[in-house]
Amino acid sequence: MNYLKIYNLIRTLSIICFVAITFEYWGIGFIGTAIMLFPYGIVFVLANKNLYKTKLRTFFRAVAGLLVSVLTIGLLFGVDSDPQAAIGLGFVVVIQYGILFISEAIIGLATYAESHT
Repeated sequence: MNYLKIYNLIRTLSIICFVAITFEYWGIGFIGTAIMLFPYGIVFVLANKNLYKTKLRTFFRAVAGLLVSVLTIGLLFGVDSDPQAAIGLGFVVVIQYGILFISEAIIGLATYAESHT
């Protein structure tokens, strides 16, 4: 049951990143904070032991969760207080959404034939 260990790691990382981003960017308003925190909420919801049943799902969801967590380091330490910082901040958030979308699209395309035959 190595899948369960990966599931717990991804869930823990998403909680840590959620708290860190909330603490760092709490003053940007409700909408901005919600947009920035939504990828971590998605990773937390997808880190469910029922969704980590096959090796393919485990691999792609674990990689997506780890990449989203690594990009959090860039959000926490790589953003300076200059006018162009919002562009970089938005770019990192869009990359996080893209990583999650691509991983779920690959899982969906790879398992489509299995579930509908």
